[in-house]
Amino acid sequence: MITIEVVVTIHGILIKRYGGAPGIRDRGALKSAVNRPYQTFDGEELYKTSTEKAAALIESIVKNQVVLQNVC
Repeated sequence: MITIEVVVTIHGILIKRYGGAPGIRDRGALKSAVNRPYQTFDGEELYKTSTEKAAALIESIVKNQVVLQNVC
């Protein structure tokens, strides 16, 4: 399971490599995004494969704009 700290670390690495604004815009939304891949319904995982889990995580981070962006 990925943690908020890991996401923040990865974001920092990407900022150093590609530029942008460091920081978290909405920590609550980030927590929600990190937990989304592990949601269940009626005892069954909604995202069964690691690919589906990764896609759910990335979609939530991007769609909810949880990290700061420096877009021109």
